[in-house]
Amino acid sequence: MEFKSKSETEAVADAYPSVLASTAEEKLHYLLNAVESMDRRTAQELERLDSSGAEEELKAFIRQDILARHQVRRSPLQDSVEELRAFYRASTPESQN
Repeated sequence: MEFKSKSETEAVADAYPSVLASTAEEKLHYLLNAVESMDRRTAQELERLDSSGAEEELKAFIRQDILARHQVRRSPLQDSVEELRAFYRASTPESQN
């Protein structure tokens, strides 16, 4: 059985949070890109709706539907972003100073 000295163990322990932070950072960027893409698609849908020749009452109904669907799809992603941000902040060395 091999034992490591205390300084070697601390070096390994110090390296581990950066791996977690890196993974969390990658996931965070992926989720932020997904949210941005989703927001962009919704904005395009709303622009198409505004430029359509439909009646204003119908446009208002459709706009509510688009925004409601967008919120339902976006909410879980936004929650995940907030959780990852908190995890990333807690695991980075800068936040521990």
